[in-house]
Formats: sequence, structure tokens, C-alpha cells
Amino acid sequence: MGREIRKVPVNWEHPKKMNGDYQPMRDRTFEEAVKDWKTEFFKWENGERPNYCSEDSTHLEYWEWDGHPPDREYYRPYKDEDATWFQVYETVSEGTPVTPPFATEEDLIDYLTKNGDFWDQKRGDKPYSREQYQKFVYGKYAPSFVFENGVVKSGIESL
Repeated sequence: MGREIRKVPVNWEHPKKMNGDYQPMRDRTFEEAVKDWKTEFFKWENGERPNYCSEDSTHLEYWEWDGHPPDREYYRPYKDEDATWFQVYETVSEGTPVTPPFATEEDLIDYLTKNGDFWDQKRGDKPYSREQYQKFVYGKYAPSFVFENGVVKSGIESL
């Protein structure tokens, strides 16, 4: 859980729910998720169980043990090859954007250095240093927080 850099289509507008909040969305396509779910479902139907599956679980239907098939609303509608821009997402939920999309990583770093992300802006927090944002953007990920010498720091702050 934390922040990650996702590649998105040019001028991407992340979908919103009826109430105006961003729709949480995993960083994979629905088709990929369905394919993986079906593969595991057919293994289950053929009696193949993961090593960590308890004896008590073997009588269950696959969806009772692992969950229902994927829901299209929670997966991105675009393919990898369509994604050329950069955007920061929080990953505490399935993922919602916390910056606008940008054509280059440098544009994203400039924005973050000036403004921070949407949560920073909402709380009135000052942005981190350009160097910290560079490490985050080029590294593609920062955890929500870390403990460093007994002190809690945000993941980006710790970079």
C-alpha cells in the first residue's frame, strides 16, 4: 500500500462513480483478470488446490474460497500499448489517481515538487524535495509509511 506511478493513455480521465469520487481501479485489464480467475477456477474444478488451502476449504466452491469473478468496473479499460503518460495513484484501495496525468516523468516531477499530490493539497502539506520526488517517480513506488530509527515517516519522505 502506498503510491505508485502508472502509465495511462494520453489525457486520461480516470472514471468516477455516481457520487463524483474516483472509481477504484486495479492496474490491469479486465481481460487479464478474468483469464487468471478462470485458470484458477478450472484448476480448482480439477481438484488442484494451493498448498496453503486447508482441508476445511476443499468442499467449497472456488468463488466461496477465493472470491467471485472479477468486476469490470475495477479494472482499467485500456491496453498497455495505449499507455504512454504518467500519473500517481494511491494503492490503499484498488487505486485512484492523486495527480493529473503528464506526458513525461519530468513534467510529473515538476508538478509534484510545486504542488504535492491531491492529498497533500487537501491537507495543506508542503511538497517534498525534488530529489525525493525523482527517486519516487523513477523508482515507480513508495510505501505509505516507514519506521526509521523509531520515527514514522511517509514513504516519499523516506526516499
